[in-house]
Amino acid sequence: MRLRNIALIGFRATGKSAVGEILARKLGRQFVDMDQRLTSESGRDIATWVKQDGWDSFRRSESALLGIISEQKGLVVATGGGIVLDPQSRRLLRKHFFTVWLKATPQTIYTRLSSDPGSLATRPSLSGLPVKEEILKVLSERKPLYAQVAVIEIDTEGKQLIRIADEIVTLFTERCL
Repeated sequence: MRLRNIALIGFRATGKSAVGEILARKLGRQFVDMDQRLTSESGRDIATWVKQDGWDSFRRSESALLGIISEQKGLVVATGGGIVLDPQSRRLLRKHFFTVWLKATPQTIYTRLSSDPGSLATRPSLSGLPVKEEILKVLSERKPLYAQVAVIEIDTEGKQLIRIADEIVTLFTERCL
């Protein structure tokens, strides 16, 4: 169990990448940011990918990458927010990962997205709705899927990134080591 992978899931702007990097350092593990890897390997950002080939193409590649990652050991993985949409990805997350759902309120997500203009520029709309409405709609659709695969849930509201990582280390150690 010591080398069991840890996957961070959750909506955009809940801290998956930032917490993942800290968590990987604390545990002496390799960190994989799935969105970053997908965009690096494809040579285009997600907005361009979706515009050229659609969300289905991106989601297929995302699921294929999760399959490859699930065969490795000792990783901390920041998934894309929509990884849970694919049934096969949910199976892989349940089977191969200690999956941590990072949560934040819709208002906090909106504030975080609004304060990072790069995020809104490189992340295409998921629904075509205004950002606040999209957050509410997509989050309500995904919550049951996040809950299906999460081993633990961490509320990120008002917490420093390092404290969130510490909380995950404690719970992972208690349950897996």
